[in-house]
Amino acid sequence: MAIFTYLKNMEDKNRYSFYLAVFRVFICLHLIKTLLFQWSYFDILYGPNSFVAPVPTFLTELLGINSQLLREHYHIFITVYLLVIVLHLFGIGKHFTALLLFLCYETLQRLCNLVLNGGDNLLKFIMLYMIFADSYQYFSIKATQWTNDTLRRLSNLGSNLCVRAVTIHFCLIYFWSAWHKIHADVWFNGVATYYTFSIARFKGTPWNDWLARNGFFVTVSTYFTLLVECYFPVLVWFKKTRLPVMICGIALHIGIYVFMMIYGFEIIFIMTYGFFFNDEEWQAFRDKVGSWIKRKTRWQITIGHNQQPVRS
Repeated sequence: MAIFTYLKNMEDKNRYSFYLAVFRVFICLHLIKTLLFQWSYFDILYGPNSFVAPVPTFLTELLGINSQLLREHYHIFITVYLLVIVLHLFGIGKHFTALLLFLCYETLQRLCNLVLNGGDNLLKFIMLYMIFADSYQYFSIKATQWTNDTLRRLSNLGSNLCVRAVTIHFCLIYFWSAWHKIHADVWFNGVATYYTFSIARFKGTPWNDWLARNGFFVTVSTYFTLLVECYFPVLVWFKKTRLPVMICGIALHIGIYVFMMIYGFEIIFIMTYGFFFNDEEWQAFRDKVGSWIKRKTRWQITIGHNQQPVRS
């Protein structure tokens, strides 16, 4: 059957080892950055004085402890969480550390779920998928060395299925977002950007008010968003249309980043785009950039040697 042939082909090689490692490093740096930004507010976010009522988490239920007890000793939990992040950053502990990091991250989200956004939810699922992936061939203290062929093939299968799960999940997010937007009057009638840019929370630039009053911009930006979310889940799977639709998607997220001040959400979504390219495609891109830099450098050196000294 075709499905078995497809799975068997996935066992031959980890086709996404490079970007899995890149995203592993990104996850760790992103989580550290988030902790630094929240440093002054740990007590009201996760401590006993939090404005969020204690709720059971997967980790507290697994260990059989009360969530309030975790809040009372949140300093210890944050310290352990930070240690796990650093270990995962350097690839120490590999899959076991990835599992611990997912459990800690999920617990932290449950302790204060009111500060979460769509990017946090997507990242949690990606971290779950990456537990089963070999993301340690690059940017790791020691790459995974498989002496058993069966384990190597299982690792390749898990890594490739992880990336496929991430990409399908990502496309479903766009699809359902577009589905709900189409059934909303403000989006269907092309005026959603006007209402969004008129909200004080999303006034990221001094030009937001002017843009909200510009009918052409409002109509184009509203339908552009709909078109990207509608067609991305289809066009991204074809090589000829992948890059154009991804450029449009990145432009959309950069626009939201700049004009609406939604930062982490957009960075996570843009970084997820990298999973749509395998190792060979990233290698070809790196070679092109490297050859371009060499040509530019050689050209500048040649120009410098050919310059004649200026006589006074």
